[in-house]
Amino acid sequence: MIPPKMKQGGKKKPVEAAKIEENNDKSISDECRPCLKRRKVTDNDKKLKETVTNGSNKRWSAVESDVEPEILEDMGVGMLEDEPCVGLKPVKRSLTQESQPSSPLSQSVLESNGTESRLQQNQDNSSVDTRKNNEISEDFFLYRRKQSVHSKGEDAFLKLSDEMVLMIFRWLPKNMLVRCSLVCKRWQRIAYDEVLWTRLDLGSRTLTAGSLGHILTRGTVILRLAQAEVSDPVFIENCPLIIREVPCKLQYLDLSMAVISEQGLANLLSVCRTVRKLSLEHCVINEQVCSAIARNVNLEVLNMSACYGITKDCISYILSGCRKLSALNLAWTNLSVATLDILCTELPASMQRINISGCRKTLTDNHVRKLVTACPDLVELDLSDCTTLTSETINTVTNLDKIEYLALSRCYSIAPSAYLQLSSASSLMFLDIFNLMNEQSVANLQHNLPDVNVNKFLFSSVARPTVGIRRTSIWGLRVRD
Repeated sequence: MIPPKMKQGGKKKPVEAAKIEENNDKSISDECRPCLKRRKVTDNDKKLKETVTNGSNKRWSAVESDVEPEILEDMGVGMLEDEPCVGLKPVKRSLTQESQPSSPLSQSVLESNGTESRLQQNQDNSSVDTRKNNEISEDFFLYRRKQSVHSKGEDAFLKLSDEMVLMIFRWLPKNMLVRCSLVCKRWQRIAYDEVLWTRLDLGSRTLTAGSLGHILTRGTVILRLAQAEVSDPVFIENCPLIIREVPCKLQYLDLSMAVISEQGLANLLSVCRTVRKLSLEHCVINEQVCSAIARNVNLEVLNMSACYGITKDCISYILSGCRKLSALNLAWTNLSVATLDILCTELPASMQRINISGCRKTLTDNHVRKLVTACPDLVELDLSDCTTLTSETINTVTNLDKIEYLALSRCYSIAPSAYLQLSSASSLMFLDIFNLMNEQSVANLQHNLPDVNVNKFLFSSVARPTVGIRRTSIWGLRVRD
């Protein structure tokens, strides 16, 4: 038996539309609410207890189509009878619940409709986004810089030559160069290049044992150690400087007021052979130190003012080996008469500037005469605080043709009128005679010596590495890059 055709109630509405209608139906009264369309069931289904009506106790049919009970019995299937719900209030089904499918066919139709609605919505959203993007692109655009891609572990310095890396390292301080030398063997070789260590300032620093040896092996030429503290030993065992594997290239060394032992100073100077200018002001020296100084045959400037331990043998060692001396400062070293005899007799003829002030009871006019005879080309002469000198010294000094600076401060045995004889020294430019005359006498002397500047310098600058407050250079050479 072919079941009768069902009267279709139209296409199922999508879930989104059903939700919208459900919200609208909440504001509509039950009287105005339209009747929902139901499927009509024929009279043949008498065994079905309920049909599809709008009654309060009526329910939907559980079958999709009308089937006779005999067919169900042949199939071994029985019909379930719905018992009426007595005493229960009718349940109002919402439009969303009523629109839910009751069969697989209707479920597939609903899924297809829902998919079509979602695709339509996505298309609408994409069209809106496209219009927005077009509107934005008309006003501005976003530009992202292309980033350079570096492979992991790639060393950019490998693309640079050693000369380029060396030019970069020249901008780094010395302590940073030491750290760079720990990166790799190539950086160590470049960081220890002589160009980077030519000049070095370690003034007022504390050097540990052996550190000075590591510095000198890098080819340092200009080294300032003023007021530095150098610990013993200066060189460790098997140092390349000691075993002569690496020559010491030091030429300018300033050890003024440095704290260093006599043995450490001797060891330091023993590896030096090319020193041209040396300052040991206020250091303790001995014959071993002076013997090491004498090995520097090209020594030109030597400052040993206020040094302790200078003997006649020390002076003899220095003057016998350093025959190119042009400036010597031995002020306030308590030189004995025997030491002054050797000094004034064996000074090289190349001497131009000398300071032997402070020899209060030992320096005599005879020593000055020998000095002028040995060094006829003197330009600067400082004999301050030599109280035994007399006016005869003035007559001796006038024999110097190139004298420009003369200091006789606190030489109380020289008569004030004797200074007028200096008018015969045509090359004289400066005269210091502090604490000898009052202001009126100094003015009269200045009037009689119009070409000479009287009392212009309080301190002598002979062989000193620094003058005034300048501490970034020694003998006019920079110690910092």
